[in-house]
Amino acid sequence: MRQDALEQPDRIVIYPSRLKLALVLLGAVGFVLVGLWIGGTGVLGVLPIPEIVIVVYIGVPFFAACGLYAAYRLVRNQPALVIDSTGITDYASGLGAGHLSWDDIDHVVVYTYSGQPMLGIVPRSLELFLSRQHAIRRSLTKFNLHLGCAPVNIPQVALPMTVAELADVLHTRYGVRVEGRA
Repeated sequence: MRQDALEQPDRIVIYPSRLKLALVLLGAVGFVLVGLWIGGTGVLGVLPIPEIVIVVYIGVPFFAACGLYAAYRLVRNQPALVIDSTGITDYASGLGAGHLSWDDIDHVVVYTYSGQPMLGIVPRSLELFLSRQHAIRRSLTKFNLHLGCAPVNIPQVALPMTVAELADVLHTRYGVRVEGRA
């Protein structure tokens, strides 16, 4: 976390952990290689064809996209979050929510989903939030809600701190109500 005091004294700019990004990149490359090996060696006797198809045609492109995004973030060091007197700007993932003003945020929730600590941001009006998002982000938000997740999620892997520490900063500096603990 670093503060850009020259621009705004209350502005906090949080950059992603380069170590975590490098580990995500290495993990993605590993999954892509294993997927290509499974598809290329024809392990037909060991794995059923539907599972091979899933690994090769869904897993490989997905992890390749994750790896490319991690490489992009490593090369182009841009903030994961910008927090200031106007609100939070989320760049933590490839489909970040963009700017959320404090007036639009009801509360944040610290929780764990599939072993991954998350900071969920809950807007005051879900309908208004969804109307401001592009189609892909809107679909992702609805999918998150179906899974029982918050509409906007910031994964701990994208941060150089814990999500609980970030929630404490949001509460103490900006008065955001915090629910849950990971």
